[in-house]
Amino acid sequence: MRGKGRSLNKYLRNIKVLLVLSAVLLSGCVSVPPMLSVEGSGGVHGVLTDESGAAVGAAEVYFYTDPDKRFRGPADFMAEPSGTDGSYITELPPGTYFAVARKRATGSISGGLQKGDLYSREAFGPIKVGHHGYERVDLRLVPVTGNMLFSVFTAREGGQGIRGTVRDRDGKPYARAYAFAYRDPKMTGKPEYVSEWTRDDGSYVIYVLDPGVYYIGARTGFMGVPRPDEPYGRYDGTKDHSVDVRDGAFTTGTDVVLKRFSGSR
Repeated sequence: MRGKGRSLNKYLRNIKVLLVLSAVLLSGCVSVPPMLSVEGSGGVHGVLTDESGAAVGAAEVYFYTDPDKRFRGPADFMAEPSGTDGSYITELPPGTYFAVARKRATGSISGGLQKGDLYSREAFGPIKVGHHGYERVDLRLVPVTGNMLFSVFTAREGGQGIRGTVRDRDGKPYARAYAFAYRDPKMTGKPEYVSEWTRDDGSYVIYVLDPGVYYIGARTGFMGVPRPDEPYGRYDGTKDHSVDVRDGAFTTGTDVVLKRFSGSR
């Protein structure tokens, strides 16, 4: 099912198309106008771009009403795929929404994201939609750097997690490493949460579903026991490598230094 937003008032969409065509003819512009208002309707429109600012076509924008579900499972509404210029538009019933964008290389509209797919790093919201007018929401998509076995989406308002920087023993930022969070102080087995690859400046963010105490480390591998000599490290800001994440807040300054794994933790 393509989403309830696609079945709302088909005649309004036809009127809207005529309005868009009129705007194109008058302005010579192919992007969605800043404001499109049809009597009794409201919704969201915008443009999707990648990290370079280029338009992202054939991407889906999903709208969720409950941020506590962390944007898992079927969306409440979904826009038509974005056009070649990256633009999208959809009607929505009056209410408050959070938007995420995804583009799967397979062309599927559902399922877990895989390496090579694109997604908006954070959910945009809250978006308040009324009976009249269209709210503008532009989203930037970035590549998925590994299979997303853990939830990485959270709302910009709400949610909690850990932020920090991964560096090598000389103090230089370490790009393309993973930071991870355990509930178990032994920090063995599969972690509860894993970040994306660290950025060029070594920064990372781990989103967690629940507040509480987490034990933080980082490595260049993703799963299993670290390989001999693999760059590996733990947060040393506390003796037990722990941080306390509060409800709705991000614990910052959780920096990790990577050294060669010696076979013991």
